[in-house]
Amino acid sequence: MPHIDLLDLPYFQGISMDSLVSLIDLLEPTQFSPDQLIIRQGQTSPPPLYIATHGRVAVEKIREDTQIQTLAELIAPTIFGEIELFCQLSPLGNIRCLTPVAAFILSRTTFDELFANQHPAITQFTFNIARVACHRLALADEMLARHTDNEDLVQLRHSISTEMSTEQNLLTTTGAFKIPEKFR
Repeated sequence: MPHIDLLDLPYFQGISMDSLVSLIDLLEPTQFSPDQLIIRQGQTSPPPLYIATHGRVAVEKIREDTQIQTLAELIAPTIFGEIELFCQLSPLGNIRCLTPVAAFILSRTTFDELFANQHPAITQFTFNIARVACHRLALADEMLARHTDNEDLVQLRHSISTEMSTEQNLLTTTGAFKIPEKFR
């Protein structure tokens, strides 16, 4: 795996050296080949969070007409799988390698255990990932606004959310958080 100083990655900023070392010890290093599918849209097993330290991946969406549309290219250092990890959803798209990719894996089980045990690094790590996710959301909102002329964006968002809800059980969330049973 190519060397990269994980301390320099934005996902680990603000974490003490001791906490960071104990967190990194829980991450599993892995490598992928060009054109390899890392995450498959709709797969039933929840994917982990990937922290790519080398390489480039495509974020793809399989449309209703079964055509694959590339939504973005992510260049390391980057993360993917955060939506599925935090929202506990089946993958909403594919992640395909465009080059050889080196990454670290944070499994759902390890993530949950870190939270349950109040690991000193997990709160800052989660906050840092949330910042990246918010930047991606801001970019997606800007792209949507620029490329949907004269459409009712509120209705479009509602329509898409309704369609996704039937596939992903989004009706049990408030956009990001699970709604407790007692409030349903």
